[in-house]
Amino acid sequence: MDPALLRGNLALALFILLLAFMILPFQDRASGAFVVTVLAVIVALLFIAATWVVARWSTPRMPPKEDDK
Repeated sequence: MDPALLRGNLALALFILLLAFMILPFQDRASGAFVVTVLAVIVALLFIAATWVVARWSTPRMPPKEDDK
């Protein structure tokens, strides 16, 4: 996958996570907005994890060194 696309996805996910964490302390725990903010944190963390997995799978593996055999 294109590294610029992965970098953009990671930046978007970190932006969502940062904003959700900034808003979270000011939310009333009994409100629906608190639930939405917590869900935004969960979705952002899942988005970061999925982006990391795709980046690991799309990166070519390094050949083993001659010394490691």
